This record gives sequence, C-alpha cells and structure tokens, in this order.
Amino acid sequence: MTFPGTIKNRISHRIPFIILVTFFLATYLAFAFMAKAGADSYRLAGGDIISFDFLDDTELPVTLTIAADGETQFPLIGSVNVLGLTVNKAIEKLRYEYRQRQMLTDPKLALHVSTFRPVFVLGEVKTPGSFPFYPSLTVEQAIGLAGGPQTLASNPSDRIILRARLRGEMDGAEVEIVSEAIYAARLVAQLRGADKLDLKDAPEIARPYLEQASLKGVIEIEERILKTDLITTESQVQILTQGITETEEELKILAQLEEQQKEVVTMNERDLDRVTALRKRELNTEADLTRTKTTTSSEKSRLLQIYAEMSNSRRELGKLKLDLAKLKANRETDILSKLQEREVAIKKLESARQSAQEQFFLIASIATDEKKRNQISFTYEIRRTQDGTHKSFEASTFTELLPGDVLAVSIAGM
Repeated sequence: MTFPGTIKNRISHRIPFIILVTFFLATYLAFAFMAKAGADSYRLAGGDIISFDFLDDTELPVTLTIAADGETQFPLIGSVNVLGLTVNKAIEKLRYEYRQRQMLTDPKLALHVSTFRPVFVLGEVKTPGSFPFYPSLTVEQAIGLAGGPQTLASNPSDRIILRARLRGEMDGAEVEIVSEAIYAARLVAQLRGADKLDLKDAPEIARPYLEQASLKGVIEIEERILKTDLITTESQVQILTQGITETEEELKILAQLEEQQKEVVTMNERDLDRVTALRKRELNTEADLTRTKTTTSSEKSRLLQIYAEMSNSRRELGKLKLDLAKLKANRETDILSKLQEREVAIKKLESARQSAQEQFFLIASIATDEKKRNQISFTYEIRRTQDGTHKSFEASTFTELLPGDVLAVSIAGM
C-alpha cells in the first residue's frame, strides 16, 4: 500500500528532474535550429563566430571570427573568404583550398556557427544597442532586451524632471562635440606642422556648435598642447638628424683613414720585401726581418679595424635613418587614427543629442494635449542586409529577426 504522503514526496522529487530535462531539451532544440540554419540556408557574415575542426585528428576544434570583409584565418592555409556562403558551401570551398594548396589530400572538415552576429535595437527604447541573437527572436523580445519602449512620464512633475534630464543630455552632448571638434582641429594642425589652430579644420558636422560656443580659453590650452607636441617632435627629429649627420661625417673620416692606412700597408709590404731580400743575402739580421714582419702585420690589423669601424658606422647610420622614418610614420599614423576616432565620437554624440532633442520636443507637444498621452503607438522597421543588398520593411511585434538585423523603434506619426 502506498500512502498519499509518499506519493506526494515522489512527485516533489521528480519536479527538479523534469525542470532539468526541459532545460536541456530547450538547449538542444536551440542548437539544433542554429545548426540547421547554418548548414541549410544561413549565409555567413562578418561578426559570426564559427567552430572549425579537422575530423581525422585529435586536436580540439578552433574558434574563429569572420571579419567584416569575410576573410577568416584557417589553420595551415591562412586567409579564406567565406562571406555570403552557407556552411555547406564554406566546407566545400575549404576542402578545395586544402587540396589546391597541397596541404591535405582528402580533408575531412567540420564547421558550424557557434555564435551568430548580434541584432541591434535603436530608437525609442530605454537601452538601445547590440544584443546577442538567439533562435526565434521576435521584435517584441528584442525590445524587451533593450529595456522596453521609451515611454513618457505619466504626470506633469515626472515630465518636468524628464525634460530637465533630456536638456542636460543635449547640453552635455554639445559640450562634448565642441571638445572633440577642437581636438580634431588640433590633430589636423599637427599633421600640417602648424603651431596655430584653424577651426575650419574641425569636422563639418561640428562647426555649427563651434560658432555658438565661447572657445578662447579652450583654444589657448589646445594651442599650448600643439606647441609642446611640435617642440617635442622637432627635438626628436633634430636628435636623429644630428646623429645621422655625425655618422655620415664619421664615415667620411674613416674613408680617409682607410686610404691613408692602405698606403701605410703598401709601404710596409715593400719594406718587408726589401728586408727579406737583404736577409737572403745575409746583409741584415733575423731580428730585423722579424721586426719588419711584426710592423707590417700590425698595420694590416689596423686597416681591418678601420673596415670594422666603417661597417659599424654604416649599420648605425641605417638604424638612425630607419628610426627617423619610423618616428614620422608612427606619428602620422597615430594622429590619423586619433582623428578618425574623433570623427566617430562626434557622429555618436550628434546622434545622441538628436535623439534627446526629439524626445524633448515630443514631451513638450504631448504636454499641450493631455489626451494624446494615452494614444501613443509604436512602429517597427527592420533593416536587413542579404546577399550584399540592403532592404527595410515594417514589422509587427511577432516578426522574427535574423542575425545582424537592425530593429528601429519609433513613435507612430513622428
């Protein structure tokens, strides 16, 4: 006989097991979906992380990231472009590459997508950005990952606080845009070798903000930094240039010493021939011959030392010239890289400022018509790139996203 309490205990012990089985089943189905999508129809793109393995060896699989241009570094053969290929087509191409490059005669390969490139959620959401893709991800779920839609405050006092915060964000973005723009202008001046800032060198998108700002103190500081950088760079160039000049002069002196020492060696060799001839006729002593041989050998050694010094000087001259070229190239590369970073930062700041401004004006317009507060609806646009073509289409909350999709959320009518 089984008592009710015993049955209850058995059921309670089974619940964790059922939950665990359900979890593993869901995980398996997710990976099954990803594997099927990757093998049958999904096309590889920049940002995807793939797992690659040789099936006929004992080495562990390697994890590789596909670059934006599709180039991926595979073991033994290096770079292969797999952009736009399905997993099966990519495997076929890799098998061909390994055979073509005579690395493997019958390669047995495995490849699957371990992490798809993320989706991006932009617009009227609380935390816009990129989020990991997972199978069957819908528009509604993606918005949930981004913190939900950006809704307006529900009462006048909240709206006042929100407008103040948005105003602060707009002002802060403008200040940062001005700072980044002046920094960019200084970098351009550094490239030109100028010691004065020209605001015309600032990125065009930021110039309207420069016209509205008080810049005297900021420009003075930036020009100080500019002059310090120029002095430092000129000092480094001068030191290397002076080293090059001194080494070249040293080589000229060594060349003169070489010619003189050659003459000395020639004279000593003649003297040795003369002393040797006299010794054969026994007109001098063995000590005279030995002394002459020693002198001749010493002069030849001195000539070899000069050759060694010339070789060292040439090597030092080459190093100094290389250091000077590297100094100029590295400086230019560093400045261009920083200039590019400034332009990207300004575009991001401008986008954030515009977003805050749109929300600010939206709150202001709704504040004049309280009825509209409960009538706000959202529209969803999916921007997708497939086979090198870009397309956009409207979606509902139940539309499923694909890896790399951009979901733009906006308020209807705005």
